[in-house]
Amino acid sequence: MKRLNLVLITAFLLSSCATILNNRYQDVNIKTDSKNEILINGEKVNTKNGKYILKRDGKAKEITAKREGFKDEHITIMQFKRPTVYIISWIPFLAATPLIPLLDDGVKSRNYEKEIIIGENMIKLPVKDINLKAIKINNFKIDLKADSIKYRYFSNYKSFKNNKDKKAVINEKKENIQIENSIYSELLNDILKGKGYIDTTNNALKDSYSSNLSIDAAITDITVHYIGNFFNINNSYRGMIYIELGVKWQVLDYYKIPVFLLKTKTKSGQFAVLNPEKDAYKAAKDALEFGLIEFMNSKDVVDLMHDKSQNNTEQLFEEIEIPKSTNYVSSLSEAIQSSVTIKNKNGHGSGFIISNDGFIISNYHVISDTNDLKVIIGDSNYKVEIIRVSKIHDLALLKIHANGFTPFKISESNNIEIASEIYAIGTPTAEDLSQTISKGIISAVRKTNENSKLIQTDASVNAGNSGGAITNKDGLVLGVVSSKLKGFGIEGVAFGIPGYEIISKLKLSIK
Repeated sequence: MKRLNLVLITAFLLSSCATILNNRYQDVNIKTDSKNEILINGEKVNTKNGKYILKRDGKAKEITAKREGFKDEHITIMQFKRPTVYIISWIPFLAATPLIPLLDDGVKSRNYEKEIIIGENMIKLPVKDINLKAIKINNFKIDLKADSIKYRYFSNYKSFKNNKDKKAVINEKKENIQIENSIYSELLNDILKGKGYIDTTNNALKDSYSSNLSIDAAITDITVHYIGNFFNINNSYRGMIYIELGVKWQVLDYYKIPVFLLKTKTKSGQFAVLNPEKDAYKAAKDALEFGLIEFMNSKDVVDLMHDKSQNNTEQLFEEIEIPKSTNYVSSLSEAIQSSVTIKNKNGHGSGFIISNDGFIISNYHVISDTNDLKVIIGDSNYKVEIIRVSKIHDLALLKIHANGFTPFKISESNNIEIASEIYAIGTPTAEDLSQTISKGIISAVRKTNENSKLIQTDASVNAGNSGGAITNKDGLVLGVVSSKLKGFGIEGVAFGIPGYEIISKLKLSIK
């Protein structure tokens, strides 16, 4: 009995040789491009003869390759290889008990891989050039069905390396996750801003159809991969995580009309788990960034950002003749009668009649949604025909099949008098407020990025006023309200397109 105890004690001591004799640090060869900077768990570490010195402490080591103008690459390594001294220590006693190899499990009893390759094919970040349109995230939501949320577990790092894992399992709670506008909107806009895709100048009139696009995106499926021991042992986690995300990206034009859809499925880098919640967020963020880069680099998106075809289309407009009237609006009471409400399935705007036979002026954004589009005059509803639109200048020429109207006369003068009194006529906020008049002054005349001008006014204007007339006290049209898009969110300031630009941009001839 004493001899057996002596054998077991000796075996235990010898089998712990790896823990006792193995060095506290290991030299690891990290191969990477010479232009890359290598960080271990976010910090620089010492090197010896070109190799990185990693501590054998049982914790995951997150290796990051960084290079200016490129997407960071992350991989995580863990100790899983038994050193030679460990194997030598237990072979003589294996016959006595096969459990002896399990006795030596100290933090120094396993090694990292000797050689790691990272950052040799890093992805270049897209950078905006002067000819590209600006683009930003309009809305980013999480729209996950229960069966699109999956988890995958590797019991340890060795199982992960050998691809021996449990299959992905579907969300056991069977709960959908829906968040309408997530924190990722700000995150992705910060990335786009850093690469010049978002104009950071403090200019209220910088945006236009020719210069801007936006993005709606949604996370539609997620698989979370866990590797290693996630139990908190002595306040340290010993695992790692990576995430796969499916994202639906949709390009919207300046008027928020969808023009292109792309779905991506990207995988994050590998992140050491030091703080489970924080590191899961880092992995999701990383996968999203890969998705955004894939989306931004797609040919269709690049083509859309270069597209200036609408400019050519509008320059080739042929002249449209508008019949001249013998009797125009000459008072504000008559102006009310010749103002209209323009309604579609999802909202309404305003407009005004410019001919006896039913030609109407409004904004393009008012009629861009043509679903159940109609014109309301008093108690009558009319089907409407879209004759011409200027997406660049936010104008629309419409036609209803009716006669006998007293039309507005449009001023063709470019001499706009600052501080003169004006009246905005339209349907603010709700349909039952149709033909509302508000009074103000012309506060200024502003230039736009489209080499055009806008009338600035302090008249009370709401989104429903868009497309309505801006007149003087005699009902002469000085401009058309465009408040919904021009100067959005600015208190006490509204904008209108001058009358002479209505005529020139839509190529109208009133004879």
